[in-house]
Amino acid sequence: MKISAVFCLVFCLLAQPLFAGERISMQAADGHPLVGTLSRPMQTKDLQAGVVLLPMYRHTRESWQPLVEKLNEAGFTTLALDLRGHGDSRYDADGRDDERRVISRDPTLFNAMYLDAAAATSWLGKNMHIKAERMALVGASVGCSVALQAVAGGAVKAYAVVVMTPGSNYLGIATLKQIISWPDTPLLILSSEEEKDRGAGQIYAALAKKGAELRLFPQTQVHGTTMFGKVAGVEDLITDWLLVKLPK
Repeated sequence: MKISAVFCLVFCLLAQPLFAGERISMQAADGHPLVGTLSRPMQTKDLQAGVVLLPMYRHTRESWQPLVEKLNEAGFTTLALDLRGHGDSRYDADGRDDERRVISRDPTLFNAMYLDAAAATSWLGKNMHIKAERMALVGASVGCSVALQAVAGGAVKAYAVVVMTPGSNYLGIATLKQIISWPDTPLLILSSEEEKDRGAGQIYAALAKKGAELRLFPQTQVHGTTMFGKVAGVEDLITDWLLVKLPK
Protein backbone atom coordinates (compact mmCIF):
# COMPACT_ATOMS: atom_id res chain seq x y z
CA MET A 1 0.00 0.00 0.00
CA LYS A 2 2.82 2.38 0.88
CA ILE A 3 4.58 1.75 -2.44
CA SER A 4 1.30 2.27 -4.27
CA ALA A 5 0.67 5.53 -2.43
CA VAL A 6 4.16 6.81 -3.25
CA PHE A 7 3.71 5.84 -6.90
CA CYS A 8 0.39 7.67 -7.06
CA LEU A 9 1.92 10.77 -5.48
CA VAL A 10 4.83 10.84 -7.94
CA PHE A 11 2.51 10.24 -10.89
CA CYS A 12 0.20 13.06 -9.81
CA LEU A 13 3.12 15.46 -9.43
CA LEU A 14 4.47 14.57 -12.85
CA ALA A 15 1.01 14.97 -14.35
CA GLN A 16 0.79 18.59 -13.24
CA PRO A 17 1.21 21.09 -16.11
CA LEU A 18 4.77 22.39 -16.39
CA PHE A 19 3.54 25.96 -16.76
CA ALA A 20 0.74 26.07 -14.20
CA GLY A 21 0.99 29.84 -13.85
CA GLU A 22 -0.22 32.28 -11.24
CA ARG A 23 -3.78 33.52 -10.83
CA ILE A 24 -3.94 37.30 -11.35
CA SER A 25 -6.81 39.68 -10.57
CA MET A 26 -7.32 43.13 -12.09
CA GLN A 27 -10.04 45.58 -13.10
CA ALA A 28 -10.96 47.00 -16.47
CA ALA A 29 -11.29 50.76 -16.83
CA ASP A 30 -15.07 50.50 -16.35
CA GLY A 31 -14.57 48.61 -13.08
CA HIS A 32 -15.33 45.08 -14.31
CA PRO A 33 -13.28 42.54 -12.31
CA LEU A 34 -11.07 40.28 -14.42
CA VAL A 35 -8.99 37.18 -13.74
CA GLY A 36 -6.09 35.82 -15.75
CA THR A 37 -3.21 33.38 -15.48
CA LEU A 38 0.31 34.77 -15.55
CA SER A 39 3.00 32.38 -16.80
CA ARG A 40 6.64 33.37 -16.81
CA PRO A 41 9.66 32.04 -18.70
CA MET A 42 12.88 30.87 -17.14
CA GLN A 43 14.98 33.90 -16.20
CA THR A 44 17.75 32.78 -18.56
CA LYS A 45 15.33 33.11 -21.50
CA ASP A 46 13.33 36.16 -20.37
CA LEU A 47 12.81 38.40 -23.42
CA GLN A 48 11.09 41.12 -21.36
CA ALA A 49 8.22 40.73 -23.80
CA GLY A 50 4.59 39.96 -23.05
CA VAL A 51 1.71 38.25 -24.84
CA VAL A 52 -1.94 38.68 -23.80
CA LEU A 53 -4.17 35.77 -24.82
CA LEU A 54 -7.88 36.35 -25.50
CA PRO A 55 -10.13 33.24 -25.69
CA MET A 56 -13.05 32.22 -27.85
CA TYR A 57 -16.73 32.68 -27.05
CA ARG A 58 -17.67 30.61 -23.99
CA HIS A 59 -14.08 29.40 -23.59
CA THR A 60 -11.70 30.24 -20.78
CA ARG A 61 -8.03 31.02 -20.33
CA GLU A 62 -7.07 27.35 -19.93
CA SER A 63 -7.67 26.85 -23.66
CA TRP A 64 -4.37 28.63 -24.34
CA GLN A 65 -2.14 26.18 -22.46
CA PRO A 66 -0.52 24.52 -25.54
CA LEU A 67 0.59 27.93 -26.83
CA VAL A 68 1.53 29.22 -23.37
CA GLU A 69 4.08 26.43 -23.03
CA LYS A 70 5.72 27.29 -26.36
CA LEU A 71 5.74 31.03 -25.65
CA ASN A 72 7.22 30.57 -22.19
CA GLU A 73 9.90 28.26 -23.56
CA ALA A 74 10.83 30.97 -26.07
CA GLY A 75 11.11 33.60 -23.31
CA PHE A 76 7.75 35.38 -23.44
CA THR A 77 5.72 36.26 -20.35
CA THR A 78 2.08 35.38 -21.00
CA LEU A 79 -1.19 36.54 -19.49
CA ALA A 80 -4.15 34.39 -20.52
CA LEU A 81 -7.37 36.22 -19.69
CA ASP A 82 -10.94 35.23 -18.92
CA LEU A 83 -12.95 37.83 -20.80
CA ARG A 84 -15.89 39.42 -18.96
CA GLY A 85 -18.82 37.08 -18.52
CA HIS A 86 -16.54 34.06 -18.86
CA GLY A 87 -14.85 31.79 -16.34
CA ASP A 88 -13.53 33.61 -13.30
CA SER A 89 -14.37 37.01 -14.86
CA ARG A 90 -18.04 36.08 -14.89
CA TYR A 91 -19.34 38.61 -12.34
CA ASP A 92 -19.40 42.39 -12.74
CA ALA A 93 -18.33 44.92 -10.08
CA ASP A 94 -21.78 44.76 -8.43
CA GLY A 95 -21.75 40.95 -8.29
CA ARG A 96 -24.20 40.49 -11.16
CA ASP A 97 -23.70 37.37 -13.22
CA ASP A 98 -22.70 38.39 -16.75
CA GLU A 99 -22.85 34.85 -18.08
CA ARG A 100 -26.51 35.42 -18.94
CA ARG A 101 -25.43 38.33 -21.15
CA VAL A 102 -22.87 36.09 -22.83
CA ILE A 103 -25.46 33.41 -23.54
CA SER A 104 -27.91 36.00 -24.91
CA ARG A 105 -25.07 37.45 -27.04
CA ASP A 106 -25.50 40.97 -25.71
CA PRO A 107 -23.49 43.16 -28.14
CA THR A 108 -22.91 45.81 -25.48
CA LEU A 109 -21.01 43.30 -23.38
CA PHE A 110 -18.85 42.10 -26.25
CA ASN A 111 -18.12 45.63 -27.48
CA ALA A 112 -16.72 46.45 -24.02
CA MET A 113 -14.24 43.57 -24.05
CA TYR A 114 -11.52 45.71 -25.61
CA LEU A 115 -11.27 47.22 -22.12
CA ASP A 116 -10.31 43.77 -20.85
CA ALA A 117 -7.43 43.55 -23.31
CA ALA A 118 -6.31 47.03 -22.29
CA ALA A 119 -6.43 46.08 -18.59
CA ALA A 120 -4.26 43.02 -19.22
CA THR A 121 -1.57 44.89 -21.15
CA SER A 122 -1.63 47.64 -18.53
CA TRP A 123 -1.19 45.05 -15.78
CA LEU A 124 1.82 43.54 -17.54
CA GLY A 125 3.31 46.99 -17.96
CA LYS A 126 2.87 48.03 -14.33
CA ASN A 127 3.64 44.74 -12.62
CA MET A 128 6.05 43.01 -14.97
CA HIS A 129 7.67 46.20 -16.35
CA ILE A 130 7.07 45.16 -19.94
CA LYS A 131 7.06 48.08 -22.35
CA ALA A 132 4.17 48.62 -24.75
CA GLU A 133 6.47 48.23 -27.74
CA ARG A 134 7.24 44.67 -26.54
CA MET A 135 3.61 43.64 -25.97
CA ALA A 136 1.57 41.43 -28.33
CA LEU A 137 -2.03 40.22 -28.48
CA VAL A 138 -3.23 36.80 -29.62
CA GLY A 139 -6.97 36.22 -29.99
CA ALA A 140 -9.20 33.32 -31.00
CA SER A 141 -12.64 33.71 -32.60
CA VAL A 142 -14.35 36.58 -30.75
CA GLY A 143 -11.01 37.12 -29.03
CA CYS A 144 -9.76 38.13 -32.49
CA SER A 145 -12.46 40.79 -32.66
CA VAL A 146 -11.46 42.04 -29.20
CA ALA A 147 -7.79 42.24 -30.15
CA LEU A 148 -8.45 44.04 -33.44
CA GLN A 149 -10.84 46.51 -31.81
CA ALA A 150 -8.39 47.25 -28.99
CA VAL A 151 -5.51 48.02 -31.35
CA ALA A 152 -7.51 49.75 -34.10
CA GLY A 153 -9.18 52.01 -31.54
CA GLY A 154 -5.93 52.85 -29.76
CA ALA A 155 -6.84 51.27 -26.41
CA VAL A 156 -3.85 48.94 -26.72
CA LYS A 157 -0.46 49.59 -28.28
CA ALA A 158 1.08 46.32 -29.40
CA TYR A 159 4.08 45.42 -31.50
CA ALA A 160 2.19 42.55 -33.15
CA VAL A 161 -1.21 40.83 -33.24
CA VAL A 162 -2.15 37.24 -34.11
CA VAL A 163 -5.78 36.28 -34.80
CA MET A 164 -7.02 32.71 -35.06
CA THR A 165 -10.23 32.45 -37.15
CA PRO A 166 -11.33 36.10 -37.11
CA GLY A 167 -14.83 37.15 -38.15
CA SER A 168 -16.10 40.20 -39.98
CA ASN A 169 -18.78 40.80 -37.32
CA TYR A 170 -18.69 38.36 -34.42
CA LEU A 171 -21.28 38.96 -31.71
CA GLY A 172 -21.91 42.56 -32.73
CA ILE A 173 -18.26 43.67 -32.94
CA ALA A 174 -18.05 45.39 -36.33
CA THR A 175 -14.47 44.42 -37.15
CA LEU A 176 -14.44 45.43 -40.81
CA LYS A 177 -15.49 48.97 -39.90
CA GLN A 178 -13.06 49.22 -37.01
CA ILE A 179 -9.95 48.14 -38.91
CA ILE A 180 -10.29 51.11 -41.23
CA SER A 181 -8.18 52.89 -38.61
CA TRP A 182 -5.68 50.02 -38.23
CA PRO A 183 -2.15 51.27 -37.52
CA ASP A 184 0.93 49.69 -39.13
CA THR A 185 0.95 46.94 -36.49
CA PRO A 186 2.10 43.57 -37.90
CA LEU A 187 -0.86 41.21 -38.13
CA LEU A 188 -0.87 37.44 -38.65
CA ILE A 189 -4.24 35.98 -39.68
CA LEU A 190 -4.77 32.24 -39.24
CA SER A 191 -7.83 30.40 -40.53
CA SER A 192 -8.95 27.19 -42.16
CA GLU A 193 -9.82 27.30 -45.84
CA GLU A 194 -13.27 26.23 -44.68
CA GLU A 195 -13.84 29.43 -42.68
CA LYS A 196 -11.82 32.05 -44.56
CA ASP A 197 -14.96 33.75 -45.91
CA ARG A 198 -16.26 34.43 -42.38
CA GLY A 199 -13.75 37.24 -42.00
CA ALA A 200 -10.15 36.18 -42.51
CA GLY A 201 -10.23 36.83 -46.23
CA GLN A 202 -11.92 40.21 -45.90
CA ILE A 203 -9.61 41.38 -43.12
CA TYR A 204 -6.57 40.34 -45.12
CA ALA A 205 -7.85 42.12 -48.23
CA ALA A 206 -8.35 45.30 -46.20
CA LEU A 207 -4.95 45.20 -44.47
CA ALA A 208 -2.62 43.46 -46.92
CA LYS A 209 -1.14 46.82 -47.97
CA LYS A 210 -0.33 47.44 -44.29
CA GLY A 211 1.65 44.21 -44.11
CA ALA A 212 -0.98 41.76 -42.85
CA GLU A 213 -0.14 38.09 -43.46
CA LEU A 214 -2.63 35.28 -44.06
CA ARG A 215 -2.06 31.56 -43.46
CA LEU A 216 -4.81 29.13 -44.42
CA PHE A 217 -5.01 25.51 -43.33
CA PRO A 218 -6.70 22.60 -45.14
CA GLN A 219 -8.03 20.97 -41.97
CA THR A 220 -11.76 21.25 -41.23
CA GLN A 221 -13.42 22.03 -37.90
CA VAL A 222 -10.34 23.86 -36.60
CA HIS A 223 -11.89 27.05 -35.28
CA GLY A 224 -9.77 29.27 -33.02
CA THR A 225 -7.88 27.41 -30.31
CA THR A 226 -9.27 24.08 -31.50
CA MET A 227 -6.37 24.33 -33.98
CA PHE A 228 -4.11 23.15 -31.16
CA GLY A 229 -3.47 19.46 -31.57
CA LYS A 230 -5.12 19.41 -35.01
CA VAL A 231 -2.98 21.78 -37.11
CA ALA A 232 0.55 20.47 -36.76
CA GLY A 233 3.06 23.10 -35.65
CA VAL A 234 0.63 25.99 -35.28
CA GLU A 235 1.95 26.79 -31.79
CA ASP A 236 5.50 26.99 -33.18
CA LEU A 237 4.29 29.08 -36.12
CA ILE A 238 2.78 31.70 -33.80
CA THR A 239 5.76 31.71 -31.46
CA ASP A 240 8.34 32.01 -34.24
CA TRP A 241 6.38 34.79 -35.94
CA LEU A 242 6.16 36.79 -32.70
CA LEU A 243 9.89 36.32 -32.19
CA VAL A 244 10.65 37.64 -35.68
CA LYS A 245 8.45 40.70 -35.18
CA LEU A 246 9.76 41.46 -31.68
CA PRO A 247 11.72 44.74 -31.64
CA LYS A 248 15.40 44.22 -30.99
